[in-house]
Amino acid sequence: MFWAIAAAALFVAAIITFFPLLRRKSLWQPAALALTFLLPAAGLWIYSDVGTPEAIGMAPTPRQAESTAGHSPESAEMDSMIAGLRAKLAENPADLDGWMLLARTLRATQRFPEAVTALETAHGIDPENPFVMVELAETWIFTNPDGRIEDRVVSMLERALEIDPSQQKALWLMGIAASKAGDDAFAISYWESLLELLEPGSQVAQSVQVQIDEAKTRLGMGLEVATAAPVTETSSEPVAEPAIAVAQAPAEDGTWQGTRVSINTSEEAGAAIPEQFVLYVMIRSPGPAAGPPIGVRRLINPALPLALTITDRDSMLKERKISLESEIQIQARISLSGSPSANSGDWQTEPVTVALDSTENVELILDQRVE
Repeated sequence: MFWAIAAAALFVAAIITFFPLLRRKSLWQPAALALTFLLPAAGLWIYSDVGTPEAIGMAPTPRQAESTAGHSPESAEMDSMIAGLRAKLAENPADLDGWMLLARTLRATQRFPEAVTALETAHGIDPENPFVMVELAETWIFTNPDGRIEDRVVSMLERALEIDPSQQKALWLMGIAASKAGDDAFAISYWESLLELLEPGSQVAQSVQVQIDEAKTRLGMGLEVATAAPVTETSSEPVAEPAIAVAQAPAEDGTWQGTRVSINTSEEAGAAIPEQFVLYVMIRSPGPAAGPPIGVRRLINPALPLALTITDRDSMLKERKISLESEIQIQARISLSGSPSANSGDWQTEPVTVALDSTENVELILDQRVE
């Protein structure tokens, strides 16, 4: 088939070339007629002798395959789908679901900058939609070649969690962001919040647990030591008069048995705090500069007021137990977003310093609104 097509093409080319000599009678007409037949034959002979005829049936090279990969039927179908979506959105630019579908399609084809544009449009249509916020924040990450998580990503995720603390992807990404920033303790907190929303034993839950264990290992924590006690029926007790009046007594050998803490809200805070929140109780070494916590207790939607006891189980590092301090500074904060860091709208207490050998009951009042 190749040879027939090649011969026909050369013959047509020869006729076109010599047509002016063929159409009029002259001394050149016989020569032109001969050349019309001789040139195609000569071309085929030269190719068979000098060229590479065996390449006619060969498969395309990898480079050739790569150059045509973007024109596969599947790619053409996706391009057609994207063009159709754009046409519909041009007619109805306020279609939130349409912009989200376009963004998902563009992400599936790894056209991330275009997906960002679609998601930013969707965010403009519904700026308080936490799902749109999380998708946009994640796509911002995809546009960075090095996977860097920018401040705008963190801010968007924090706002999404403030609106809906159960956004699983946001909790996962915030944990990743904290881990990349070297804050493994905060990463653990986010991932433990995520773990509580997942089906126990599922593949996703196991993957999250692996990340938690690796973060604890980097912190030098024994995996049996909890960073933040999850809320349970026994992790917090409603405050009663006897519980406030009775202080924690030291053991007979003088070892620290824990520090008793009661937490309550001011009238203003009690009226402003929603039903869904996370309470953090942070323990630090006292000093003029507030350093990272040496211990954290984290409770989800606890009943206030409450009483609890700080012990070495709340230590962040196995090698640096709370009991090794002579004094500790305790502060409580209600996080509306679930984030361990203070955000606008959160409520916190004044930090209180107490000696470990004290039998005093520490009272914390949530009365300071974070601006």
